[in-house]
Amino acid sequence: MPRRRHTSDITRREFLRHAAVAAAMGAGVAGGVSARQTASASTGEEEAAVVKRRTLGRTGLEVFPLGLGAGGIREAAVARRALDLGVNYFDTAEGYQEGNSEITLGKALKGRRDEAVVATKWGWWEKETADDYVAALDASLKRLDMDYVDIIQIHAASTREHVAIEAAREAFERAHKAGKVRFNGISIHENQVEVVEAIIAQGWYDEILLVYNAGNAQQMKPVIRKAREAGIGIVAMKGLAPVHEAMKAEEPRELPDEPYRKAMQWVWKDENVANLIVSMPTFDQVEEGVAAARGELTPADQKKFEEAITQASLGMCRMCGACTGQCAKAVQVADIMRYRLYHDGYGDRSRAVALYRALRPGASAAACGDCTSCSIVCPWGVPVQERMRDLHSRLA
Repeated sequence: MPRRRHTSDITRREFLRHAAVAAAMGAGVAGGVSARQTASASTGEEEAAVVKRRTLGRTGLEVFPLGLGAGGIREAAVARRALDLGVNYFDTAEGYQEGNSEITLGKALKGRRDEAVVATKWGWWEKETADDYVAALDASLKRLDMDYVDIIQIHAASTREHVAIEAAREAFERAHKAGKVRFNGISIHENQVEVVEAIIAQGWYDEILLVYNAGNAQQMKPVIRKAREAGIGIVAMKGLAPVHEAMKAEEPRELPDEPYRKAMQWVWKDENVANLIVSMPTFDQVEEGVAAARGELTPADQKKFEEAITQASLGMCRMCGACTGQCAKAVQVADIMRYRLYHDGYGDRSRAVALYRALRPGASAAACGDCTSCSIVCPWGVPVQERMRDLHSRLA
């Protein structure tokens, strides 16, 4: 292993179609077209296109701009198809599908481990010592059926304290020395600007996974640039969130044609972002994502898309974390709003329900039912109490 550097079901017809495409891809490789460079040959009507890989900060890892968020993957063949099309960054975690995400991903990459960049995560909750973290990584490696992962991340950091967990740092150093992991990273869902600033100051994270899209660009673009200038690799997530929100509104907002494609391409316009992970649990979603990576957002389309997102942004959750700690009854509003995205945006009800029901006692939105004066003031106009009551009725 290279040393660490500081620089759904599938129908028979679908299966046969994708098997034929895979064979065509194999012929392309034999003819001198690298599978690592081929973006798409999915229909026979489109010519394969070369998509330039991006460098993930000081790790030196070269990654395809589109990554597979494996939290919802249930078919190994889908992840393998993504690999066939050039996607080489795969994101998972110990807690996704109670470990089944790692198992499925491991099956998909069996025999082709050297073609992939694999990132998993260990939760800071219920871990106290470096031994706890190392044991969690060992369990992830067993599920993945791999000797090492490229990146291990602190999962869902939301405070400066999460950035400075010494037990996790010690565990990483031990695991790295043992050849079990190459680089260390951290993922963030809320309070992002403060946490990224702390990561930069800390100086020992190689990669950050953060929420970045056209809806939070004003807040995030400057700090992303700063982190990249510090040598940290940037991977974005929730790139489609503004479109999900606009499409799921009670009065759907008008958006340009192909809004999901444009949302991805908007993120890729930022050269400081090396990769955008997207949940793509089906063959069609993988091929649509790769097709988006093959194209580019024109200046005119970018302007129209940004204008549409701005108009649709009132009442849209930006996952900024401003609600954290505001609730007098300790309801975990930011987390619950994220579960709403999984449910309404991703269509992953089982994941949303499981996460919601796993909240500690008192942290769910049950308390919002008879609350007469919501203490939370959202800077973006999200009707928090209304959303919490609705989500509790659907997820509890």
